[in-house]
Amino acid sequence: MIRILLAEDNDGDVFLVRRALEKKGLAYELIVARNGEEALKLLDEVEHGSKTEALHLILLDLNLPKIDGIQVLSRIRKVKTLRSTPVIVLTSSDSPKDRESALQMGANVYFRKPTDLQSFMRLGDVVEKILGDRPTDDEQAKSPAPQA
Repeated sequence: MIRILLAEDNDGDVFLVRRALEKKGLAYELIVARNGEEALKLLDEVEHGSKTEALHLILLDLNLPKIDGIQVLSRIRKVKTLRSTPVIVLTSSDSPKDRESALQMGANVYFRKPTDLQSFMRLGDVVEKILGDRPTDDEQAKSPAPQA
C-alpha cells in the first residue's frame, strides 16, 4: 500500500488526484491536509514518531492557505526521515519563478494542473514513474546492509 500525503485545499483537485491514482490501478492510502498548517502538523508527527507509517510520496499544492507550499517543502527537506521522500508539486501556477523555486527547494517534479480531465489523469503516470524508481519497503528490508 502506497502512503501519500496530499496537501491540497481544493476538493475538486482532491477528487481528480484520487481518480488519477485509481485509473492507474495504484493501491494507495491518501492522507489529505487541507492547508499548510495541517501539512506541517502531519510532518511533525512523522518526524517525532507518533505517526510511524512511512510516507512514500508527497503531493504538494504551492498555493495553500495559512502556510504556503514552498514553506512546507522547505520543512520536508529538513526532516531527516523525509529528505528522500519524493515530492510532486501540483500547482496552477505557470510562473517560471515558482517552478525554479520548487525544484531548487527539492521538489522532484513540477506538475502544472491542466484544465482538461484527460491531461490531469497523466498525474497517475507521473506518480507511477516516481514510485517505480524507488525500492519498495520489502526490497529495502531484504537488501543487505552495506559493508564497511
